[in-house]
Amino acid sequence: MRHLAMACLCLAAAACGGDFSNDDLEFLNALPRREDLAAKLPPSSEGRAGGGLTTRKAALVVKLGEASELASETDETGRNFNAGVDGLLTLLENIRNASPTTREPDRRVWGPFRDDKHRDFEVRFVMERQALRFDYRLEYRRRGEGDLDWWAFLTGHFESDAGIRKGTGAISLDVKRAREEAFETDLEALDRLDIVYQTKALPTRVEMVFTPAGGLVQATRYTYREAEGGVGEMKFQLPGTDLVAGGRLEDVELTSRWAPDGRGAGTLLVLDGDITGAKYTECWNALGRVTFLARSWDFFNPTEGNRSTCPDFSALDE
Repeated sequence: MRHLAMACLCLAAAACGGDFSNDDLEFLNALPRREDLAAKLPPSSEGRAGGGLTTRKAALVVKLGEASELASETDETGRNFNAGVDGLLTLLENIRNASPTTREPDRRVWGPFRDDKHRDFEVRFVMERQALRFDYRLEYRRRGEGDLDWWAFLTGHFESDAGIRKGTGAISLDVKRAREEAFETDLEALDRLDIVYQTKALPTRVEMVFTPAGGLVQATRYTYREAEGGVGEMKFQLPGTDLVAGGRLEDVELTSRWAPDGRGAGTLLVLDGDITGAKYTECWNALGRVTFLARSWDFFNPTEGNRSTCPDFSALDE
């Protein structure tokens, strides 16, 4: 993302200074902030031990009181999710600190300016308003080209619903188009990066999708939800994980939920592998230690520990 951030720093530096009108602020408030989209991980997640599911053989050979691999996997994935959010939103934060170059009744433009990281290109940021919907684009063209030659690297929209920054929106990076334009990025492994979100009602929802280049590998999808009381949920898939002793690796879907105090619960659904269709549930305390577990395939000892140690996550139930 560093090239995008540099481009918008260029826009911000060239357009800085001056006052914002109330109408300018209405445009700028349509741009999402980190706190709107980032996963709210508990403070205890930074210090918890464990290597995650992908670093351990037969990951579901777990005992009560041990470090939870599901908790560790949740913490790591949450931090990676937030890194992706930061990469996209850093450039929007830079735009928010700059005055528009052009003001029209329902349109604002920052630029065009020369991009110091891509000296053959010019860059501009465009926002347009129609009723309660705002559309925006980070656009490039080669120096000397005309108005019809602008192409969008980043696109986004926001439709307000219940006040400032409350509504629905999306942000997309078209890496494939940049590649076709011979525009260098540091995202060559991707064709697209998409974020879709709703902040108008609880539980809020943010979905991030990484589409690999070439279409040979399935897109990676992460979904984060947050409900009343600060409880959070992350859902994602882990392909090729060695969950149980056997001849095949498992493709699993992990749904993790956590409370602000660091306690949590995770459910693994096995999509493919030695135990396809199996379901595993685990709860952990604020230190990330297992307090309860349940294995759907174990008829003799299906549960261990005390289920009452699992937090109440009913606020996330739909």
